[in-house]
Amino acid sequence: MNKAEEYFFIVNERAGIGKKHSIWKQDLKPELLRRGIHFRIYVCSHPGHATELVQKILAEHDGAVTLVVVGGDGTFNEALNGIDDFSRVTIGFIPTGSANDLGYSLGISSQPLTALEQMLQSKNEHFMDIGETLFHKTGEVRRFAISSGIGLDAEVCALVSNGRLKALLNRLHLGKLVYFANAIRIVFSQPLAEGKLIFTDEEGKQTERMIHRLYFLAGMNQRFEGGHLAMAPSAESDDGLLSFAMAHSLTRMQALISLGLLALRLHERINGYEVVHAKSCHIMLKNPLEVHTDGEVHDRHWDITVTCLPHRLKILY
Repeated sequence: MNKAEEYFFIVNERAGIGKKHSIWKQDLKPELLRRGIHFRIYVCSHPGHATELVQKILAEHDGAVTLVVVGGDGTFNEALNGIDDFSRVTIGFIPTGSANDLGYSLGISSQPLTALEQMLQSKNEHFMDIGETLFHKTGEVRRFAISSGIGLDAEVCALVSNGRLKALLNRLHLGKLVYFANAIRIVFSQPLAEGKLIFTDEEGKQTERMIHRLYFLAGMNQRFEGGHLAMAPSAESDDGLLSFAMAHSLTRMQALISLGLLALRLHERINGYEVVHAKSCHIMLKNPLEVHTDGEVHDRHWDITVTCLPHRLKILY
């Protein structure tokens, strides 16, 4: 990359609660100054602030802009939802959160200085698919980089965001366990759903499925979510498709066993766990379930459409 280029850093210093020091102030900023890199810094101060900061940057600067997100998967998602013109934006990511599923999936180092080096030395601009979830009840649309799910994985996200367990495990450097621990905690009590799924392939052909005892359905743009759980091992982030991973028609005990096999990456052997590759899925349920996009929870819904937007995001790694 050309060192004369200016980088706009969106920094969430609260990502990965429990870290011993400020990664930005003590590691990244001194290295950028040492290298003579031109940059501007924008610090997140509240939920949703990364979206506002990206909108501000794009409104105040004409032409092409290179954004760099320093934070967790949630911070990256906020930044993604602030982009109104993808043709103007190139984005880099230095993962400093607790799960870091996006960085893990893309092969970005979990060591901030190494991730910075990867980004600065990147010779190729990768065009990544992103996902979009439409909530038919409200008309709201939310984009995602990793996944959007309805059911168990969203219930877990709700518990994680509101619980003390995440902060405790982060302090013990075991933050990736929080998602799995909470999944085990609620598998016997989470709501299940009946309904209809309509999958649309890349040629526009639709396939209708009736679904029973749905535990979750996750539209995966990456292979991993929830602290490196391989929900869809064959997912690709640049194939123009989402990999819809779902668990259904299981007893509660079978679902518990499936969680153990999921951790061991043997879950695809289970009857009732499957992955469907499609351009979109319209989910219509008889009763509402919790929904998330990249871990951000959106209350309970029964009518949503999850769609892939092919090769939309220009990303450096």
